[in-house]
Amino acid sequence: MKFNKSQIKQIKNSKPFFIKNFYPNLISFKEIEHLLNLRPFVNAQRFHAIPPKKVQWTDTAWLTDVNCYPPNLINKIIKEKVCYIQDCSRVNKKINSFCDYLEKIINFPSDAHLYFSLNEKQTDKKGFGIHKDTQDNVIICSEGSFIIQVFSKETPTNKSKPLIEETMNNGDAVHIPNQFYHRIKPLSKRLSVSFCLAPYEKIEYAQNRDWIKL
Repeated sequence: MKFNKSQIKQIKNSKPFFIKNFYPNLISFKEIEHLLNLRPFVNAQRFHAIPPKKVQWTDTAWLTDVNCYPPNLINKIIKEKVCYIQDCSRVNKKINSFCDYLEKIINFPSDAHLYFSLNEKQTDKKGFGIHKDTQDNVIICSEGSFIIQVFSKETPTNKSKPLIEETMNNGDAVHIPNQFYHRIKPLSKRLSVSFCLAPYEKIEYAQNRDWIKL
């Protein structure tokens, strides 16, 4: 799960690239199920659905955080939409360790966002579509499959040819520098991890990567 010297150079020089079978079995749908049943991970500032939809619910007893989606609403949302959970760099040891590795080689703070879709007929129009991000991303597929298209920094047209167009399966990775347009086309129920690298933040602000052991 380490980049070679050429790939590290490409990351530092903002060059996109694709790697086959880079880091398999990073996280599973079973682990996502566990997270969705823990209130801190379904806080409205952490759990998101695309496209977003404004919803309301009634507060219930014993909650220390009333800003969490109730499970019956989560069950409905995940069947209809592309979803993601942010601030997930410590959901398991593998992901935390990879964030630590990225921070050491790139010198930018890293986070992990978990993207998933349960709808096998989900289309690109129901997801993000072609877009660009303000941070660098390393996306690793964990379950299912999807097509990744990476374009240049120029706004794509119908005639634009992707710099990268690959089918991603478990373990495959792609590096997408900030401001590069890209799109994901799901081919099945799918789960991936997006490791976000913030070039606009100082590494001193990165999270502590110690792993707690009992």
